[in-house]
Amino acid sequence: MRRRVAIMLVALLGVLLAGCGGPQPPGRDGRQLTLAAPRDLVAGPEDPYYTHQTLRVWEPLVTVDDKLRPVPALATGWDSADQGRRWTFTLRDGVRFSDGTPLTAESVVANIERFLRIAPRQSAFFSLDAGMEAAYGKLGDVRAEGGKVTFDLDQPVADLPSRLAGFYSMVQSPKAFTSSGEFAGKPVGTGPYTLVSWVKGQQAELAANPHYYGTAPAYRKIVVRVIPDANARIAALRAGEVDGLIDKGAVLPGQVAAVAGDRGFRVVRSPSVLTHYLTFNASREPFSDPRLREAADLAIDRQAIAGKLLAGTAGPGAGFLSPVFGDLADPSSTARYDPGRARELVTAAGAPATPVSILISSAETGQFPYTDIAEVLRAALEQAGLPAKVTVAEATKSVMEAGDYDIFLSAYSVPNGDPDYLFRRFLRSDASWNVERRLGYRSTEFDGLVDQAAAETDPGRRRDLYHRIQRLLAGDRPMIPLAYQDNPIVTTSKVGGVAQNVAYVVDLGKLAPLR
Repeated sequence: MRRRVAIMLVALLGVLLAGCGGPQPPGRDGRQLTLAAPRDLVAGPEDPYYTHQTLRVWEPLVTVDDKLRPVPALATGWDSADQGRRWTFTLRDGVRFSDGTPLTAESVVANIERFLRIAPRQSAFFSLDAGMEAAYGKLGDVRAEGGKVTFDLDQPVADLPSRLAGFYSMVQSPKAFTSSGEFAGKPVGTGPYTLVSWVKGQQAELAANPHYYGTAPAYRKIVVRVIPDANARIAALRAGEVDGLIDKGAVLPGQVAAVAGDRGFRVVRSPSVLTHYLTFNASREPFSDPRLREAADLAIDRQAIAGKLLAGTAGPGAGFLSPVFGDLADPSSTARYDPGRARELVTAAGAPATPVSILISSAETGQFPYTDIAEVLRAALEQAGLPAKVTVAEATKSVMEAGDYDIFLSAYSVPNGDPDYLFRRFLRSDASWNVERRLGYRSTEFDGLVDQAAAETDPGRRRDLYHRIQRLLAGDRPMIPLAYQDNPIVTTSKVGGVAQNVAYVVDLGKLAPLR
């Protein structure tokens, strides 16, 4: 009898353990999800934002849709007056921060004033420039009026909602900051998740925000691991250690086909604002000579790079603005591949005595096949008569600021829906990138066109100005677009609700298990 009872107890225990599921792969219990990204999506308290927007810890006033147009987030709508000198944003009702305190117009104003107070400030995501003109133009005043926030500008800004989309209108509780604007502790936002813990360079742990005003997220906990190596990310996915790979460069172009062919995974590919650019150091020889910049441009087979090295996940570059900018991208832009003409230009200008350096970041080699692309560029330049070498550096910023490079290969995007960011921050004569990183580009015509376009409220005239700007850049070549990059991400087939916008932001709050 005792033996029968013991057997029954053991059997019952087995049933109970089976019901509990035992140790399960991450995400399979419908309560926890583990993801991986090539970079750390938490930058810490020294960063003006603390976390990337992807983690959904904080939300902005405005975000962008799949066509890079501004759409409501914490603001439900906006109006302009006085030809773009006054913009008023109406806030969403019933929103609370993760500490339970309500979102108010005063708290939004406190965030804008904080940005102005702490700028300039470097960021792992998007840096704050002195004066914050890239975000707000020449801001005279920002004030709270009931449930609305009004920006008064000294000069017109044609599309302030587009400028504010994303990082530049981040809203966190004023209690998250000290009087000097530094973070007092963890971020306190309005998003569906809160930051529970963070180990720099390793992982971040998120928990569902109990005060979230929208639909409660399906996962109570999300862990986002940092796996810089592309092959290691895929290995972790196949081993069931992670449920998905997100963020820019999550899956190398050459890996997409194999992963997409596995029925256990779902690859999501969508156009992104990411563009691969070549930046010239025109502050010194040889690329202070415009003929050699043109030669380098003509020597590049963009079709081959996009189709082979980027495995069809990108389109060949042409105009400075990628097609996701819609009618603001210049439709007349083309990119010629003419190695014969490239050799003629080098012969006329004279080849440099020492090899030109092609600089790439070691961090970006885990996101894109930059080592291979740089070698193809090196061979193309040498065939044109420009001896070249490839330099891989961890701290490319310091290398560029020292002027110790000739060409820099990197991917850039915008933090919002306004191309003014690219032109004003990178290429205007007084732009921080242009000055500090030795681009040597000076054009009063370009500067004037950028300022005109920023203030032009008529959509047709503004579009024409941006087309003129791109045609000017196509001739001057301070930076040239190499390819327009899609952004592939992947999850297991058991994760639903996966989508990303053109700024490669995945909405973690909409992820849900599929049964």
